[in-house]
Amino acid sequence: MAGKKTTLLYLSEKDMLKAGVLDGKQCVAAIDDMFKVVGEGDSIMGGLSGLEHGQRIFFPTVKKFPNMPVAGPDRRFMAMVAYLGGQFNVCATKWYGSNVENVKHGLPRSVLVVILNNVETGEPFAFMSANLLSAMRTGAVPAVGAKYLASKNAKTVVCIGAGVIGKATVSCMKAALPQLTKALVFDLVPDKAKAFCLEMSNELDFPFEVAHSMEEAVRAADVLSIATSGNTKPILEKEWVKPNAFIATQGTAAIPDSLFTSSRVVFDELKMHQIWKEEEELIPEEEAAKRLDFPGKSVFRLCEDGQINPKSLASLTEIACGKKPARTNEKDRYIMIVGGMPVEDAAWGTVLYRNALKLGIGQELVLWDEPHWK
Repeated sequence: MAGKKTTLLYLSEKDMLKAGVLDGKQCVAAIDDMFKVVGEGDSIMGGLSGLEHGQRIFFPTVKKFPNMPVAGPDRRFMAMVAYLGGQFNVCATKWYGSNVENVKHGLPRSVLVVILNNVETGEPFAFMSANLLSAMRTGAVPAVGAKYLASKNAKTVVCIGAGVIGKATVSCMKAALPQLTKALVFDLVPDKAKAFCLEMSNELDFPFEVAHSMEEAVRAADVLSIATSGNTKPILEKEWVKPNAFIATQGTAAIPDSLFTSSRVVFDELKMHQIWKEEEELIPEEEAAKRLDFPGKSVFRLCEDGQINPKSLASLTEIACGKKPARTNEKDRYIMIVGGMPVEDAAWGTVLYRNALKLGIGQELVLWDEPHWK
């Protein structure tokens, strides 16, 4: 029996742009559909639990061999793997290396690719540039959350952090909430916020303004996105936040306990964060450097202290597929904790791959015309 030829489609960043990777409306629709599929249970992520965020290489703090990297700010390699069923029907891997020092070399902090595989044969059928893909799927998650949980009267979206994820988030928020009338941006570097507003107002044809303080930004927010990284955490005060605001935390933030306990708390996928917590607790004290400041840490502590009822917690996966209610009144404030899931890369990557096929773009790569050994 003759062997089967296997090819895959390579999509460069330029190809991904042509395929619509920055299309906020289409991205929000894809991620919304993904949440519905995951909510119905038709997905598997990494690890024995099927719920792991990803598998990461932890480098030592002291160099052990001449060429072995050492731990540093955001120094990592990680594989994020998933099966996503439903209309997507794909297995996917996002693989990336990250180093905060990359900016000195004219590179993004993280360099990412996504591989899509046939769920039956395991053959790869797409290999794609994924920095923009990953940013947009990250920005789409709080936008989908806002679709279900933001006030119907929300007019002002605020972004804390004038970076790539902020750009993606505002693009997706505008697509998800057509009633928005303006965006405010705050960053510790004012010139960065100004450049952000100029670029995004031109790109989205939407009014952007620079907020001159964290307090000014938060007080104005009907919808608040925290898209920051690094050691400096933005600090929120409860009295700054509107009583019916929607807050999404994709990045690090110092949120007071009183804000959590007076809000409804939603996770992108609660079970994933619970696995995250269990894995953190298994790390011995002598390896404490491997512990991450995982997003749900404060909420789980408040549950253990009896200040939050664990039964009150919800997942966006449950809300999107109708198993739990979306916003039911205008009085509630919501905080959504976002950890990031590889099923998001699988969903948006699959949609972009299908767009590329329709447009006839990308480069066909031959894995083999016929396998040498079968």
